[in-house]
Order: sequence, then structure tokens, then C-alpha cells
Amino acid sequence: MNALSFLVVGALTALTGCATTQTSQVDESAPVSNAIAESVERPNPIGTSTAGPSTEASQLGNLTSESDPIETLIGATPAYDNLVDRIRSGFAMPDMPHSRIRPFLKRFSSNPDYLNRVFARGGPYLHHIVEEIEARGLPMELALLPIVESAYNPQATSHAKAAGLWQFIPSTGRIYQLSQDWWMDERRDVIESTRAALDYLEKIYALHGNDWFLALASYNWGEGAVGRAIRRNKAAGKPTDYLNLRMPRETRNYVPQLIALRDILESPQDYGLTLPYVENRPYFAVIDKNQSIDLKLAAELAELDQEEFQALNPHLRRPVIEISRTNRIVLPIENVDRFNANLSSYLSRGLPLVTWKPYTMKRGDSLKSIASRAGISADVLAKANSLKSGKAKLLPGTVLLAPVAAQPSSGPALETTLASFKGARTIEREYVPAKTYVVRRNETWQSIARKWRVRVSDLKALNKGIDRLKTGIRLVLRPGRSRTVITEANGKRIYKR
Repeated sequence: MNALSFLVVGALTALTGCATTQTSQVDESAPVSNAIAESVERPNPIGTSTAGPSTEASQLGNLTSESDPIETLIGATPAYDNLVDRIRSGFAMPDMPHSRIRPFLKRFSSNPDYLNRVFARGGPYLHHIVEEIEARGLPMELALLPIVESAYNPQATSHAKAAGLWQFIPSTGRIYQLSQDWWMDERRDVIESTRAALDYLEKIYALHGNDWFLALASYNWGEGAVGRAIRRNKAAGKPTDYLNLRMPRETRNYVPQLIALRDILESPQDYGLTLPYVENRPYFAVIDKNQSIDLKLAAELAELDQEEFQALNPHLRRPVIEISRTNRIVLPIENVDRFNANLSSYLSRGLPLVTWKPYTMKRGDSLKSIASRAGISADVLAKANSLKSGKAKLLPGTVLLAPVAAQPSSGPALETTLASFKGARTIEREYVPAKTYVVRRNETWQSIARKWRVRVSDLKALNKGIDRLKTGIRLVLRPGRSRTVITEANGKRIYKR
């Protein structure tokens, strides 16, 4: 089986994942079909559609087992029909000793199914990333970096809480203007995270004297850690290049993985592999909107299932795409006209775009009863609010995003209410188990009390049945108790007795 023979037009389906009238416009920088071009004059009731070099991703074409590059000269710049050829033509990083990359060449070339899955998953994003890299004049090896970082999965989250294709940790994401709140996480946004990643890579490339290997090490390990490793080598009179720095195993293997992938794409025949033909054109367009809309409804109007829609909009975390947080949605180019036509028809019937709004729980309410009034399950309601389970016992005063059907019809205007809603604020009682301690040899009431900063009298009162301390006896240091916990939308927890 060919290593990359399953990169197909329908790659998006392999992903896992989330009324006024104005004119619509689709402005693609690359050639598009007449059907798309005609949509420029078509009405779009929730806004305008715009796209340029920074709002495109790969449009996957028909697959052939092998293909030669077909070049069309525009001035002095070759335009490749095959996106893979375009990527290959932009490789510019230095080579690395074969001994360092050999294990990864073997790993990748002996696992063609893995490569198939990764490239299929990344297919809808690849053209956009290539466009951005090329526009900045950066080496095209960077288009392969999300394979090393996340296997091209925008929903990937590491143990260090790094997220998205480019694996930004929260703090670095905020430095590079990636919004992270209850409503959305732009570290998963393909457009914004790519912009931020390339900004960061350019910065650390310059910081390390235009050395890409050191820049990539900093991207993985941190610029401060790499800087300290360089200073240690300087002080010891040792070379300060990537290959000679002492670093964690993950960072030591980080660049060799990328270079191994580069070498496979550069000469696939040397590894018994055949690369696919990938049409060099955008995959998606950005639709600007001026009103909130249910995420599920947006997917239905675009004639996409929810997983397909969420794959292109992985940063959206709630069942409502709220206009004050983001004014755009991303759709496959071929679905733009369908979305606009279906939306116009939908609004002509006087149907609402949003069916969720904030709700404050009252005495007698539960997730189950609220969900039942709306005809959904308690687990669906819990997921919409990032709660662990539909069985959570929430107290009156809890504020949730809940279906309109479960609430009184009166109240403030829907858009106003949504715009002021920062996110769910839950109130619940939790039981804190007793804190205990096992007595060690030669310990006394006094020594244990000093160790745990409690009074001897309180310690004895909690352990009335124990007259003499013996090794192995379990003492109660603090009794079990209930407390009220208020969890804010930003995750901050407030404890009350």
C-alpha cells in the first residue's frame, strides 16, 4: 500500500472534533469555480463572506498514485498544480547528520497508515498554512511542524495544557493575542494559531542569530531554557549549536523528526513511498456574520455534519457562535453558496438563529428538569456548559447557557443577554473527606500537633477513642465537612462554609 495514497477529497470527514440582510462576497486570491465567483452578488442575511491569502486552507483534488509537477510560470514564479510539489520546492533548512534522523525515517516510512491519517486530517488546513509560510518567505519545512506537534489535530491537548495544531500553552497564546475564554479558544483556531505560530517562530529565529534548529528547540523547550543551555556551553568552551546542546530527550528528538519528514517528502521513492496529488487551491472560505447563530444550525445550513463543521471551527466551544466574541465562521468553499441560499430560505420563514440563552436556576431546578423542558438530555446540557456530568447537583443561583425552550419567554433582548454573559457560574455543595495521619514510631500528641499546626486539645477531641498513641494508628487531623463551591466561568473557585 502506498504511504500517502489515502489523501482524498473527503479528507475532512476523517477529522474528529464543535436577522438583518446584507450582501455576501467571496474574494479568493486563488482561482475558484464560476459557482463560487458568482456568490459575490448573492445576498447573505448574516453578513459578508471574505477570504484572502490569510483565510484559505487546502482544497484537496483528485488522487493519483504518482504525478509529475506541472508548472505554470507567472512572471518568474512557478505555480504548482500539486500542493505537495509546492511544499517540496520551498524546503530551505539545513541537513542533519543521518545518524540523528535515521530512527525517525524508519518510524515514519514503516508506518504509512499513520502518515495517511495525519495528512488526511491536515488536508483542509494545509493550503492556508503553505500560503502564510510562503508570504513571509519562511522555509516550507514549517508546514510539516504541526505533524510533530499535534499530528494535525486541532483538538489535541498535551499534558502541559498546550492546545491546537501548533500546541500553544495558555501563557504564550495570550502573548500572541490568542483569545482563551469560556466561549472560545483561539489556540485551536487554524487561522489565528497559524498567524501566532509564525510570528513566534520568526521572533525566536532572529533571537538565535537566524538559526532554525535553535529556533525550533526554543519553540519546543522554551527560549529561556535554550538560552541557558547555550550559556552553559559557552562557559565550558563547548560548541553552542543545536547538536551540541544538552537538552531533554523530547527536544533532542524534536528537530530530527521534522527533518526526517522533510527528507521523506523530498525523496519518497527512496523510502518505497508514493506521494499523492493534492490540488493546489484553497479549501475553505471565511464567512463574516453580524448576528449570533447556533453552531448546529450553521452546520445544517452549510449541509455539513457537526463534526465536519467543528473541524474547520475547532476554537468554538459552545452551542452558540456569539457575535461579540467572533464575527466569522469557516466553511468549505464548495458549501458557501449552499449556506447562503439555505440561510435566506430559513430566515424567510421567520425562524430564530439562536435557541440558547443564559438561565439562572431556581429552587426545584436540576439539569435533568431543565433539559427535559427543552427536549434534550441532561448530558447534552452539561456538555454545553463544560460540566462533567448531567447528574451534577447544582444549587439555585447557578447561571447556565440553556435552551430558550426551557425558559420563560420574557426577558432582555437575546443578543444583549448573550453579549453580557461571560459563561457558566455554578454553585454546588461538595463533601471534603476527613484528613487523617498515620502515627510513626516515637511520635507524641505534642509532636504531631506541632507538625500539623493544630492544638493538642483539638487533636485529642477528634480522636476521643484513642488513649495511647501507637505506631500505625490513624488519627483524624480534620473532620470531614461540606462546603459551598462557586465556580466562575474562568475556572476560579470560591469556597464558602
